[in-house]
Amino acid sequence: MSNRDIANLNVTKANGVPTGRILVTNATILTMDEAETTANSLLIDGGRVVAVNPSEEQAKGAAIVDMGGKTVVPGLIDAHTHMEMIAYGWNIAVNVKPPLVKSIDDMVERLAEKAASLPVGKWVLGQGMHYQNQHIAEGRYPNRWDLDRVSTEHPVVVRFSFHINVFNSKALEVLGVDENTPDSDGGYLERDADGVPNGVSNDMWHALNAPDWPYEEVGPALANAQASFLENGVTAITEFTLFRGGVDAYLEMERRKDLKIRVALYPKVPSVCPLEDALSGKIAARFAKADPSRLKLGGMKMFIDGGLTSRAAAMYEPYWGSDLKGHLSFKPEEFSEIVGKLHGAGYQICVHAIGDLAQDVVLDAFAALPERKAANGAAHRIEHAGNCLWTDERAKRFAELGVLPVPQPPFIYTTAAGYRKNLGPVRGADLFPMRRMVMEQKFAVPGNSDAIGIHPKQHVPMFGIWAMVTREMNNGETLTDGENLDVMTSLRMYTRFAARSIGREHEIGSLEPGKFADFVVFDDNPLTVPSDMLRDMMPNQTWIGGERVFARDEDKVGIAKEARVPA
Repeated sequence: MSNRDIANLNVTKANGVPTGRILVTNATILTMDEAETTANSLLIDGGRVVAVNPSEEQAKGAAIVDMGGKTVVPGLIDAHTHMEMIAYGWNIAVNVKPPLVKSIDDMVERLAEKAASLPVGKWVLGQGMHYQNQHIAEGRYPNRWDLDRVSTEHPVVVRFSFHINVFNSKALEVLGVDENTPDSDGGYLERDADGVPNGVSNDMWHALNAPDWPYEEVGPALANAQASFLENGVTAITEFTLFRGGVDAYLEMERRKDLKIRVALYPKVPSVCPLEDALSGKIAARFAKADPSRLKLGGMKMFIDGGLTSRAAAMYEPYWGSDLKGHLSFKPEEFSEIVGKLHGAGYQICVHAIGDLAQDVVLDAFAALPERKAANGAAHRIEHAGNCLWTDERAKRFAELGVLPVPQPPFIYTTAAGYRKNLGPVRGADLFPMRRMVMEQKFAVPGNSDAIGIHPKQHVPMFGIWAMVTREMNNGETLTDGENLDVMTSLRMYTRFAARSIGREHEIGSLEPGKFADFVVFDDNPLTVPSDMLRDMMPNQTWIGGERVFARDEDKVGIAKEARVPA
């Protein structure tokens, strides 16, 4: 049905935005199907796409939503994020990130102000950024004694990533940490010359039994984080929940019908989901009453090493300027046994593995499996593979085993400069080879953010797309290695590839008959705007299941007409 056909119809004004049977028209619709078809109209019924460019006969009786020439793309999917940690970082924590703070003194001042407003004994949480030691005057992270200036009566912790957390003396006392506290598998405590912990912990949040906050605080914070995802066009996420109360928080949010975004939840084994709960079906039973189109148990997350930011990722060779090599979180044979059990129970397994040693241990475990894919039809994944240490030999092994590498596009801006300093001039010279991975080696790399609240745009897909197109870093330099991607390929990663990576390509990721009517409306076409506009390009509207869940300007949305095709 052409725009001219629709323009000639008798129009009756509809009140509000229609739901149910809808004809979206007068738009440039990038369907992102396999042929990457461009359409001008879309028929929706019951929250799903019924037809692309429907005939007049098919469209009879449908309410018309005229998009006024705007561009429509499928709902954007973040295939690896931490909306829960964003909720903490933005709404519960004190912002101590540069450029707001320029020194540890600035940090202490802001945290002390928060502590003064809280009852004695209540935790104070601060949120910093990746490699903050490289962006403040002292050139280091704070230690326990710095944070003791915040308060000696409140436990204080500042997070600089999931991997690096700094505690004050009161927090260490509450957690029972002293010189006798052992380092964990895959993590370590920094200590002074006498072996006393200095408050800086690397990949030991769960090992130290650090706290969760109550749902009364987390629930509203999650709702606020969700609103930011929706206003940036994200309609579905893969949530790797890292807090012990995370599963309960999402289930409660869904029960209250406050969950608008589609969530596939992958709890961390064993610290968030004990292995026995996964194998017995106990964890799956908790999702029995949830609407699976809105909240589902997607699979399981594991860690085989720590973070590169904390120099805890397990490497063959030491970090640049250091004798540290990182640590494995499990013995290889123990890890392989757990992977085999989870696979046998039907779970898709997504493993955090950054170091080259860690990635090879995971590949060995996947090689021992009897099948290459999980029960949901998706490939098992290695999170962060491809950010660095990517070789042709390792790529070949990924391909042979059918394992999906999942690098993080926004890290090009937020983290690449720090990677270079930790890896040195040789290993740090080849970072985020996106063109090689996607265009040459043909990996269906999914768009994702691994956002935890360290940067206000890290969770924004258009920011990730801008990073892949321009390859700009946060130190003002640009990766000039020819690994730039075009916008269409980048969009494919945040739509069809992202859906495929979690076994949901049959229901989301493109605008095709039978799939959910999840889509985003832009005033301009992302394919034609200058690349420098991509970074700040925001949707006009976001729709999930044929329902508009976000509109940037109510007065200007659907300005042409909302009408009904005569039956």
